[in-house]
Amino acid sequence: MGMITVIGNLKGGSGKSTVAFNLAVWLAWHKRKVSVLDLDPQKTLTDLIELRQEEDYEPPIAMLPSDMPLDKLKDEEGDVLIDVGVANLPGMFTAISQADRVLIPVVPGQADVWSTQRFLGMIASHRPPKCEVLMFLNRTDALGGSKETKEASAAIAMLKSASVLPTRLSQRIWLCRSLSEGLAVFELSPNEKASHEFLGLAKALYPKIKAKQPWK
Repeated sequence: MGMITVIGNLKGGSGKSTVAFNLAVWLAWHKRKVSVLDLDPQKTLTDLIELRQEEDYEPPIAMLPSDMPLDKLKDEEGDVLIDVGVANLPGMFTAISQADRVLIPVVPGQADVWSTQRFLGMIASHRPPKCEVLMFLNRTDALGGSKETKEASAAIAMLKSASVLPTRLSQRIWLCRSLSEGLAVFELSPNEKASHEFLGLAKALYPKIKAKQPWK
């Protein structure tokens, strides 16, 4: 049975499109039926999927039309990953009302923690009772020991309306390089630290999937 996961945050630059793209490719690599829906007006996820299609990479990633009736999301087969931004508030709230879980990437920094807290308040009345809300630190320093990372980790742990995943993603050059080629990070550089960090996130979100190794 598939799961609807909304990936969003109030503040831009949190890396949600990058996470959505890499998760979609990871699920497809594991023979899961997966589709993505880009509800962010910036359309970064759309650009990534189209680049992948142009390069004819396998496995392909299916995209749902952005104008589809969102109250029909549960009719979709397989896993659905939705990239949402607050520039499309009606779409964001409707998507969350259909979601099984909301995934919130949080960049270390006081402003990002404040915006995450506000985002949790905004979505509280729209999420279904059984909808899980998860947070994780994204774009941290490479070693994860900076003052900002430590303070953000402590701060989001105090936000009781959501759970904090133990895994983190660092700001690594391999993530940027992979996106510019239409590839997931584990496809471009399977042995790099960035790939191992992402694998930790994917396994935390989909613990029942036996991770395929090697990637290539």
